Amino acid sequence: MTISLEPASAAHRLYLSQLAIYLRHSRQILTAWDHYSDQHSDPETFQPYDEDAYGLRQQKRDADTLSAFGRVYYHADELVYVAEQQLAQLSPSARIRRYAWQVGELHEATQCLYAGYADWRAVRDALPESARPGTKAYEEPLAESYAEAWSYLDQWAIHGQALFAINALARKQLRTGSGVAAIAKPAPTAAAAVRR
Repeated sequence: MTISLEPASAAHRLYLSQLAIYLRHSRQILTAWDHYSDQHSDPETFQPYDEDAYGLRQQKRDADTLSAFGRVYYHADELVYVAEQQLAQLSPSARIRRYAWQVGELHEATQCLYAGYADWRAVRDALPESARPGTKAYEEPLAESYAEAWSYLDQWAIHGQALFAINALARKQLRTGSGVAAIAKPAPTAAAAVRR
């Protein structure tokens, strides 16, 4: 699939608004997790009082975070691509270099999320027919897949705000007349190939 997202288009604004919702939800999920962890772990050793209950709650955190990212997931590579193109048009500065580093982190996280989803699909397809949602044989590998995705989702929660800052700078540059050069259409990416 070719990425065709244009900066400031209706689709770009929609995808950014979906990212904003994810950022808000991910903060809420992480705050709830931190509260739970503080209440259910020894304050000196940080070991959970009940490892089974703690593990189940951690699985819920992972699943909730992935669910919150759902709308962003299908356009994450497009958002990153547009930010990369916008950055290329901005004047170099320490701030721009920091944004470029953050976009690089998002790019890597996105590729890992797409690869992880492809891995989960391969695992799911190899499960016996008796392994249905709700069975241990299905839920255990699914929980492992969610756990592997969580750190990449957290990278989006940490660095996602940079996409808004980059977009604002690019739009400001465009309005002030220094202009942003036309953005070329990219070649298909490997990440796009793993989408449903």
